[in-house]
Amino acid sequence: MAFDLTIVTAANRAQAEGYRARLEGCDGFVVLPDPGDRRVGSLGATVNALRELRRRGLSGAGRVLVCHSGGDAKRTPGYAAMGKAFVPMPDGRPILFHIIDEMERLPVRPGVVVCCGDVVPYLSGGAVRFAARGVTGVAYPDGPGQARRHGVYEAGGGGTRAARGTLPVSGFLQKPDVARGVFLIDTGIMYIDWETAEKMERLPIAGDIYEEFPKLLLDGFADFSVSVVPKCRFFHIGSSRELLRLLGKRGKLVDCCRAPIAELGGDNIVTNVPAEYGTVSLGKGGCLTSLPLKGGGWYHLEYRIDDSFKEDGLWERHGMGEKMKKIDQRRLSSLRDGEVVVEKPLRIDLAGGWSDTPPICNLAGGCVLNAAVTLDGAKPVKAVVRRIAVREVRVTSADLARSGTLSSLKEIRAAKDPSDWCALVKSALTVVGYDFSWGGLDIRISADVPKGSGMGTSSILGAALVEALLRFHGEDADWRTVAAKTLELEQEMRTGGGWEDQVGALVPGVKLVETDPGERQEFRVRRLPAKAERGFAKFLSSRGLLYFTGQKRMARNVLRGVLEFYRENPDNIAHEIIARVKDDAARAFRALRAGDYDAFCAAVNAYWLSKKALDPGSTNPHVESIIARMAPWTQAVSLCGAGGGGFMFVIARSRAARDKILRVFQSGTGRGKFAAGRFYGFDIMV
Repeated sequence: MAFDLTIVTAANRAQAEGYRARLEGCDGFVVLPDPGDRRVGSLGATVNALRELRRRGLSGAGRVLVCHSGGDAKRTPGYAAMGKAFVPMPDGRPILFHIIDEMERLPVRPGVVVCCGDVVPYLSGGAVRFAARGVTGVAYPDGPGQARRHGVYEAGGGGTRAARGTLPVSGFLQKPDVARGVFLIDTGIMYIDWETAEKMERLPIAGDIYEEFPKLLLDGFADFSVSVVPKCRFFHIGSSRELLRLLGKRGKLVDCCRAPIAELGGDNIVTNVPAEYGTVSLGKGGCLTSLPLKGGGWYHLEYRIDDSFKEDGLWERHGMGEKMKKIDQRRLSSLRDGEVVVEKPLRIDLAGGWSDTPPICNLAGGCVLNAAVTLDGAKPVKAVVRRIAVREVRVTSADLARSGTLSSLKEIRAAKDPSDWCALVKSALTVVGYDFSWGGLDIRISADVPKGSGMGTSSILGAALVEALLRFHGEDADWRTVAAKTLELEQEMRTGGGWEDQVGALVPGVKLVETDPGERQEFRVRRLPAKAERGFAKFLSSRGLLYFTGQKRMARNVLRGVLEFYRENPDNIAHEIIARVKDDAARAFRALRAGDYDAFCAAVNAYWLSKKALDPGSTNPHVESIIARMAPWTQAVSLCGAGGGGFMFVIARSRAARDKILRVFQSGTGRGKFAAGRFYGFDIMV
């Protein structure tokens, strides 16, 4: 950690107890409640922190971060018991750790940095400068919309542009009522040199550091400067609706729900619900959080997505202020701790598919070009493994809305039926060697992707679960191990399948994956160089499209026919096609390295023709009608995976052609028989 110490402030002892429980095992933190269990404001909490540093003999040296986290989180009741600073981000880490990441990018200088515990300010830390003396705020230029919501610096000389050094502060306004202009928006970051910090220890323990303190500074308490950076993006959760928008998927946010879920109607937040609650069933806009109370028992709070709890009196009506002081933080931590969360992207097979499938790859070796991609900005595949006290394995599939319990190894290791909704989990447990000496498990899997998508979802979900199980047990979970065990999983499930899907998701970016003939497949991965990958990503952003055709086709229903065709190999046609798709992959990779997108498109088109030659069912009249409708504006088209439906990967002839395709397929008159289809946003995951 770049800071010698991080102080996390809390409103009272009860809140501090919860923060300590969240940070247990993390070094370099002190949680400090406001004195006397009374709110003292952020300036008062800062003064209290500075006095605490002196009591600890730490005043006057090193780097200290003070992160103010003493709010009630009334507008986000789903996380009120934990505090906004500990809301888990998509990577599983709390907001607090993301804030610290950004603060560690600031200049390395002895002193105290103060920030807010519920906002992640994403800015270029290298552009920040701290004045040699006094207090330095950090601001960025923005319009009146942001000015009306934040503090605003006025700099000497009236400048509002980023500067290489610092500017003297001539004024500071809180949420001014302005209509136009450019303003220096406060990021909430404030640097205090040690001389000023020691002087601040004599201030009363009261007040707001963003209101009262600037007035003191402008009256001559200490030198007051501002460092202006070019831009800043805030990650801030101000309400349940914002929480859902920022962290939910498809209008639902389920975090640490141990109870089975029967139905969620949309616009739902479900947090911290124990198994003993029973089945969760919520209509549209319904939300649920559970509060473990000292002395036993739970308070199950049902609310609506647009309830604010701050302005509408619900906080008082539910007695939340008193309940927050009675939260059994150990039980809440126990509910949330001991889990491993693994999220994975999807993959787009750009060329070479089917050459990765046993026994084809065993006989001829494989060569596949693919890209790991997020879908609508998210990694849609998720596996969560958590320890439970009961000697059993509880399984929940969010996509199938199914849950069940595995109570014996015999049940887990029995011959698998691919039609069994739990077959993937049973197979994963088998290939990792699970037995009940590991303890009881709660396993939750989800894939926020249409079924039969052709994006490798089933294999990637298997890989995510294998990785989660290996990590949970403290075993090696490098991507090669996970990929090999996922191949075992598919054989265990009796679905067959190759290695392309899991390798495509486990290894980021765009890469060529090759293997030699042989029973044991050893992967050679050549990732596209960074510059070429950035160029390709830019190319895709202007000309690439990912379209769900509305039709679903399961790969396992195709596999048998392709492998039979390969074994029979009439007139050596099948073997020649496989050689061709491998060549297409190598050719497409070379084209991307050279930035030759015309050659790349030609290779993608050749791959699509080869797919159809291997399996005529790769296409159908509906698919061909989509391709024909797009044809005037496309340069390359291929269906992902086995084809026959699912996702279609499209390269338009130009940005204008891409926009034309979107207009035609999204317009009321143009949709017609394509009404079941839709476009998805996608990005290469680097």
